[in-house]
Amino acid sequence: MESVKNEKSFSNDEYVCSLDPENLRKAKEELHEDESVRESSISQMREYIAKDPQIIWCRTDHLFLLLFLRVRKFNVQAACEMLRNMLMAIHTEPDSFKLRPTEWDTFIAQSIALPLGPDDKGRMVILCRQGQSDATMITMEEVIRMSILVFQTFCYIESYQINGAVLIIDYQEVKMNHFACWTIPKLKLWISIVNNVLPIRLKEIHLIHLPKFANVVIEFSLSIMKPKLQERVKFHKSLEELRAAVDNSVLPTIYGGQLSLDEANDRFRKRVEQERDRILLLNEFVFDPTIPNPNATNYNRSGLHSEIANEAVIGSFRKLNVD
Repeated sequence: MESVKNEKSFSNDEYVCSLDPENLRKAKEELHEDESVRESSISQMREYIAKDPQIIWCRTDHLFLLLFLRVRKFNVQAACEMLRNMLMAIHTEPDSFKLRPTEWDTFIAQSIALPLGPDDKGRMVILCRQGQSDATMITMEEVIRMSILVFQTFCYIESYQINGAVLIIDYQEVKMNHFACWTIPKLKLWISIVNNVLPIRLKEIHLIHLPKFANVVIEFSLSIMKPKLQERVKFHKSLEELRAAVDNSVLPTIYGGQLSLDEANDRFRKRVEQERDRILLLNEFVFDPTIPNPNATNYNRSGLHSEIANEAVIGSFRKLNVD
């Protein structure tokens, strides 16, 4: 697919549905999707993009627009608002959203974040292990770029658009310095990205090995998450609890599962290479909020803008007394 900056050219791709009968049923029942609704909604989104003077260029192919329509259950207005949130975030936070292929090999080798594969409900399981990163070097922008890279490798597989994803966050070996990069404004930005920017249906979030000094970060994060997402966060005190809550077949062997971490890394690396051109199209998106547009959704309404200037670290982590 060829991107053309400063020109609104539509992709005339012919949509070929890859969903099996069961996922088509789920799409109909859970997302209100059928062939007629799908094509009508795509046409409406393309028309919205064409008429918005601030959107200079972004993808308009079916699979890209369906990301937003499916996560918003084919509410076209909400899908367009989420797309606009993403474009504004890319424009406002380029260090977080502009992907850098030169760092991908390092990301993958460290196994900090990687997609594990589908669970028994057809959901993509994603593992995050921030403790594997260098606590003195990791930045919030790197964490976001890493998360977007993981998301981009599977988000165009339609079964995951329907069934969603499960996130496992393991805090093993995490130190206070790992949280030092998460200032209040940056943490608010990250949660706002999860709430309003990334078109992903997060069905469950599992936390394990959470240290006491991280409680303040988690409590603050939960307080600004959408209520529905808050309800999907589960805390586990042991690996036994985690294994009882998720499909073991997709868990790495280091968690008592059946998947080799090396195998998962290798699959991730191959998928990144396979999707490389499509992933990098994100860097081509152009949005100009300075162009007058009286009908534009207020960007700040979604809480995406980092308006807080105070860069004080939450709870002054380095001053915490850890029991």
